[in-house]
Amino acid sequence: MAEAIRVVIIHRRRLFREGLAFALSQQPDLTVVGSVSEAYEIIGEFATLCPGVIVVDLALPERDGLGEVRQLRHATPATSKVLMIGLTDLESDVLACLEAGASGYLAQEASLEELINSIRALAVGEVLCSPKVAGFLFSQIAEMARERERLQVMSLTHLTRREREVIALIEEGLSNKEIAVRLRIELQTVKNHVHNILDKLQLNSRREVARYAREQGLVRGGV
Repeated sequence: MAEAIRVVIIHRRRLFREGLAFALSQQPDLTVVGSVSEAYEIIGEFATLCPGVIVVDLALPERDGLGEVRQLRHATPATSKVLMIGLTDLESDVLACLEAGASGYLAQEASLEELINSIRALAVGEVLCSPKVAGFLFSQIAEMARERERLQVMSLTHLTRREREVIALIEEGLSNKEIAVRLRIELQTVKNHVHNILDKLQLNSRREVARYAREQGLVRGGV
């Protein structure tokens, strides 16, 4: 038989903690190894407890739940997963949980069955969120992509004609020295252009510049 999933509960209300611990203990594959009101009460024991899943209340007293999650991510093994409970429908809650490093999320109206299933799923490496939260996350990703495209289009308008020529030659695969020969300019001037291009387009490498040139049609016939 597989080893039981070791669970730690961090919740502001004692009645909830004890009730949840009792309910989880009825599951043959779950065992509660800790139950406290705040992370600092137990965080020093994680090396011994080795929790697989840590259930954290979003609205903890004094310290906020998200602050606890950040602290937990630094103090626990990578194999420990953090499950946030009490999530509202606010988009700010969702983003904050993501940024804090939580691996799973449960809304305020979630059932005990959903909680148990979430613990089991997180223990085997799945990342969980409700369909509503997933839809929001996808919309955020799409919005970020649109914003990146908008910034790149704005950057394109700020490129000089010479910088566009350099971009097109980078797309052709020319080195800085070859570009200098082709354009009859100093090598250092080419390096300065490349630096400015990377800065304006917020790119990290010549390969990204070449891809950008192809996507924007900045080939030798279109500069």
